[in-house]
Amino acid sequence: MAQHVLENEQLTARFKTEGAELISVKDKKSGQEYIWQADPTVWARHAPVLFPIVGRLRDDQYRLNGNTYTMKQHGFARDQDFSVVDQTKTQITFGLTASPATQEQYPFNFVLDIRYTLRERELEVFYQVTNRDQVEMPFSIGAHPAFYCPAQQDQQLQEYHLAFEESETLDRHLLDNGLRTGEVKRLLTDEKILPLHQQLFEEDAMIFKHPASERVSIVQQADGQPLITVQFAGFPYLGIWQKVGADFYCIEPWYGLADVTDTSGDFTKKEGIQKLSPNEQFEAVHQIIFH
Repeated sequence: MAQHVLENEQLTARFKTEGAELISVKDKKSGQEYIWQADPTVWARHAPVLFPIVGRLRDDQYRLNGNTYTMKQHGFARDQDFSVVDQTKTQITFGLTASPATQEQYPFNFVLDIRYTLRERELEVFYQVTNRDQVEMPFSIGAHPAFYCPAQQDQQLQEYHLAFEESETLDRHLLDNGLRTGEVKRLLTDEKILPLHQQLFEEDAMIFKHPASERVSIVQQADGQPLITVQFAGFPYLGIWQKVGADFYCIEPWYGLADVTDTSGDFTKKEGIQKLSPNEQFEAVHQIIFH
């Protein structure tokens, strides 16, 4: 597995070509690791890229132009070998192009470029999707980074909360076996703080649509100090997930959603799907601040 390193005076970030995945961010002074280290007995990923779908399809299938295609949860990009398009000491760009293997699942001639830039204590993640086909291309894309939380061995998850930038009135969109049921549960009413506890995740991930905030932080309650901040301007959906009992926490900006349980299966009518005209490009960027 080829690994690549970005570094500056404060942080060292590591990536692997498989999935163009961020696998480590370490503080040079303290040695603290911020990214979950993919214990295979718990969850064997670090920060997968979700493309060309976010979440699960009903029966892992969708319909397009009279054909039925099979694709597993979150799409195939996270398991593909990307090429390194360009690299400097503080920036790396990975690229993935369509292949016969990807076109069995997703019949489009796409290019996916992912650029990571390290600036002081911030990692910027930039996505660019290009449609090189002669027809409109539907797709979704999203992030799934897992951050160690609690940050220290002697701390408990309950010592942390989520702090939103704006006062939020947020409904959680409920899941059943990875599919949205159409039911919602109110979690916040004109509030900025969501206390963290494992019971939140016994019903799978928390999915929010169109939050007012463009940034959210994991904060230590004792001193009010943030551990991680994710900035996601422009992303319409936000997923929050923890494998119950694990010591990591995912903050996931998305351009896409899982299927609903009664979906028609028509990929072009899927809620949250993005559409690119021939030769058009889609761009999105989010930032992670490691406090």
